[in-house]
Amino acid sequence: MDRPLVSNRYALAHLLGSGGMGKVYLARDKVLHRNVALKVLREQYAESEEFVERFRREARSAAALSHPNIVSVYDLGRSGDETYIIAMEYVPGGTLKDRVDVDGTLEPGAVAELGFQVAEALGVSHERGVIHRDVKPQNILFTASGDAKVADFGIAWAASAATISQTGCILGTARYMSPEQAMGDPVGPASDLYSLGVVLYEALTGETPFEAETLVAIAVKHAQEPPRPPKEVNPAVSEGMNALVLKLLAKKPEDRYADTAELAEDLRRVRDGLQPLAASEPDATVRSVQLPSAILAGTPALRSVTIKMALILGLIVSVVIGSYVYWSYTNTTGLDGAVPKVNAAEPIDSMFVHRATSESISANSTYLDDGPINGNPDAILSVTQNWNPEGDGVYNDHHVGVWYDTNAKRWAIFNEDHAAMPEGAAFNVVVSIAPTGAG
Repeated sequence: MDRPLVSNRYALAHLLGSGGMGKVYLARDKVLHRNVALKVLREQYAESEEFVERFRREARSAAALSHPNIVSVYDLGRSGDETYIIAMEYVPGGTLKDRVDVDGTLEPGAVAELGFQVAEALGVSHERGVIHRDVKPQNILFTASGDAKVADFGIAWAASAATISQTGCILGTARYMSPEQAMGDPVGPASDLYSLGVVLYEALTGETPFEAETLVAIAVKHAQEPPRPPKEVNPAVSEGMNALVLKLLAKKPEDRYADTAELAEDLRRVRDGLQPLAASEPDATVRSVQLPSAILAGTPALRSVTIKMALILGLIVSVVIGSYVYWSYTNTTGLDGAVPKVNAAEPIDSMFVHRATSESISANSTYLDDGPINGNPDAILSVTQNWNPEGDGVYNDHHVGVWYDTNAKRWAIFNEDHAAMPEGAAFNVVVSIAPTGAG
């Protein structure tokens, strides 16, 4: 028996993949007689108005972009059972992640061409005010002819959409996020360029520049540690490509490429065997924190680095304290886990920024607004930075923890000193949601 059509139009074939927002199926459009990739919003999230609005924004931001290297969005709809869907161009060649996992490292010339195509796609989105925020190998797909297409602008809000950034916004995947993302600062086009740098690094070497046991540790490394040059990992990497990637991985946005056009030109030159114009070797912007002379001299630059390192150590302590407080609370309130867990194919690891508003504050707590977390007491949360009412990237040293309100079915951040939570306070929150039946 044939399956019923989704939204009276799409016949599902088989599952292509699963992510934090929903599942993606290969489907047949019975109206236009073509294959599509159909993203279906997870059922447990469909009742969240905030999450549904995020889903709609994903489709709208992506549908506004048109370029040969961007996955096209065809349709946004809702089926009779209240399931939200997005119909997208079906790209049959698999992802860059699949290719690296199977084939290992890519030839440097092929990496330069890949980077050129992705840079072209990001240039179009940046011109429209859209920051992708989640550039990673899983979101780079290949056509049958081998061309690259950038997919999933699911967290690529338009830069002017202030209402989203003021409440809660998932920032991306820890291994590929920029230092400013990791620190909870505002992000712009340069953040996407950094993430592309991580992607190119992995394609060249088979590994990401920073690895650690926890998301917090990876984020700290992105913010503070210089990467090992890709040429040291893979000697086949040319000097020009090595310099180009290191420039993309500069800690400060202003030290990276000025825009995608400048980057694309250097990638074209490297692809053609020429030296890049904007990148130089060695890259002092990446290596500066390693200079022993600065450590011995006690310069103002050193004091700045020392202060930052002290802040990072404080953040790690905050995570430990927050985790302990959360463990203590859940073992005294008798959380029974009766609310269904997220039915994900793999753990969902992410970070997002929460800024307290008058509507979300309750005494010394601020309730989180993120739909996928609320309703799930099994989400593992920790606060990596806390109390930044000025929005200037400087976080105050307040001890906070997280807890789950079983009555409201919402997660909250609370002040351990029981002082009133100030409106405008910002927090970096780490999330890890285990798959159903895990453990």
